[in-house]
Amino acid sequence: MSEGYDMLMNVNAKKLEWKFQVYVVRIWENPNMYNQKEVNSIEMVLQDIKGERIQASINKGLFKKWRGFFEEFKIYTMSNFIVVDKMEKIKTTRNRTVVVRVENLSFSLEPFCLKPIPELLAAEKLDDSQLLDIIGEVVGKEDPRDIITSKGKETKRMVVVIVDLDNNNLDCVLFGDMVDQIVPHLENGRVEPLIVMLQFFKPSRWNDKVSVQSHFDVSKIHVNPDMKEVHDFRKSLLGSVTSNSVRISQVSGHGVQSGAAELKRGGVVVKSIEDALNSIKEGPIWTVGTIVSINAGNNDWFYKSCRKCLKKVETPIGNRYECSKCGHTHGSASLRYKVEVMAYDGTGSITMLMWDRETTQLIGRQAKQIKDEDCLEGECYPPTLDNMMDKKLLFKINVKTANINKHDQVYTITKICDDEDIENGICNSMDVSATVANLKSDNNSQCSVDVVEDSVTSLKCKIPTRRALNGDTRCTLPKN
Repeated sequence: MSEGYDMLMNVNAKKLEWKFQVYVVRIWENPNMYNQKEVNSIEMVLQDIKGERIQASINKGLFKKWRGFFEEFKIYTMSNFIVVDKMEKIKTTRNRTVVVRVENLSFSLEPFCLKPIPELLAAEKLDDSQLLDIIGEVVGKEDPRDIITSKGKETKRMVVVIVDLDNNNLDCVLFGDMVDQIVPHLENGRVEPLIVMLQFFKPSRWNDKVSVQSHFDVSKIHVNPDMKEVHDFRKSLLGSVTSNSVRISQVSGHGVQSGAAELKRGGVVVKSIEDALNSIKEGPIWTVGTIVSINAGNNDWFYKSCRKCLKKVETPIGNRYECSKCGHTHGSASLRYKVEVMAYDGTGSITMLMWDRETTQLIGRQAKQIKDEDCLEGECYPPTLDNMMDKKLLFKINVKTANINKHDQVYTITKICDDEDIENGICNSMDVSATVANLKSDNNSQCSVDVVEDSVTSLKCKIPTRRALNGDTRCTLPKN
């Protein structure tokens, strides 16, 4: 780019003689907050040769002059700007800004700052003030539904699930016109990959699950666009997965693709517990193991949550619970599972935290239904939780920085799969000698205990397992 143009990183409010050569990365009309049919301003995101960005506004007094002039991904020369803090409102009586379309490109545009899905999933803290660009293949869809916003506006809401090239899943919540835009592409039986580019989406963490959602008019979804990033993604995708099976599955009302559906798509690497524990990369990992211990006390296998957003609520205020996150108040709180379990696979053992959805899937009952069960002698938690014991499962866990640094020994479960056919297919391909003894089919209890003692060399706790051996016999592994 020729000299004489200012860089966006140098912009300040001390002068008016700014001159830029920039691409328009995104443009949208911002409606009046009191009248949605009236345009309040035209908003643009500009990007210069160094990749720096700035938001530019055209107020309603100049709307007619500039509407339709700008196009996304086109380059312009702009000069004479008024620079202000984004939070301030400005009023002008005279406009001196000059804009000229540039025909001979002086630098190429890279319009997307793509955020890797694993980085988003592994983030200790989400910055929901920073809008993100994300690319992925649509593999799941929720039925769209009509909703009414807090301001009384009728709109639509739909969740789609996308995956990256490493099969990392992310829920994407779409609102309004975006629902109408993507629905025609979600036909049943689709075998061709549907790739989307999400532009300026807002990250969110709800009930310990990370997702992104469209944010008013600034967000945009590009469906199978003719873009280099999409061509490269498609080439890599088709090069690693060759399948004529249906690529988009129906998901539940929570917008989460099941673990079985994710694994059936193929391309998923399942690691041994030893490899999972030694992982030095943040993000999700699939592993397989048998639940051999429930580390639960009398009141730490559940938590009280807000009935609206599911965030934990503490002591009630008066006779009502108030959520610190969404502000919702209610006379009672919901009970939801939060159970710490230990699994073993022959290479080692791992401690994991299992939340409400996965625990309910295994037990078949809600937390409130078992809270008042009488505990058996020697146990501090409801006997129904023992239904999880001895179950061999595939676990999708999230590896955090604290896990890698050994500051936190507990891994969070995000999905499970209890499909025996999938488990057998994966376990047969893994070199793992998971020799957890099945005492139910062994008439020699001492022999079985010896087998477990020899195999489970890394277990350091008692295993409160209820097994059907000569009635209600229990076995406790001796500590090494």
